[in-house]
Amino acid sequence: MAVTTYRSPQYSQNSSIDPQRPILWEEEYVIENLPRWIYTDNKPPESITECKAHISSIEYTLKDIDLQIEIRELELKTGNSRHQSTFEYDKWRVGALRAKQNHLYLLNAHKYWLIKNTTETVDSSQKLDKLIALLVEDPADFCAKAQALLQ
Repeated sequence: MAVTTYRSPQYSQNSSIDPQRPILWEEEYVIENLPRWIYTDNKPPESITECKAHISSIEYTLKDIDLQIEIRELELKTGNSRHQSTFEYDKWRVGALRAKQNHLYLLNAHKYWLIKNTTETVDSSQKLDKLIALLVEDPADFCAKAQALLQ
């Protein structure tokens, strides 16, 4: 559930805290130290592709929140702020940081789900980068290190 700060003075508190709401995620994907509402208010991913899409969206939202904070800080410094005072800005910033925290919780849940649903594979681009670095270094045991890298 993405939240924007573009026009709102503060973030809304859309998450429920009703302990009777059912958890929508399977128990094996629930992280104990995350707030319960992560699993009651958000449906679990139905596929790896959907999970990756959610992760991408959440990461963009986190970058957007950081950008909005930076923009509003600069607006305040230049005297061209939509906030009437630094106190008003600080109140808005608290809401933005809470929203960022909530999105980090959601990102954590999705990444955990993804890790548990995929087999660990080494990224081939990482292998290529390591192989190139190995070629540049040209160590005496190059063949052994290259063979270990490619296994």
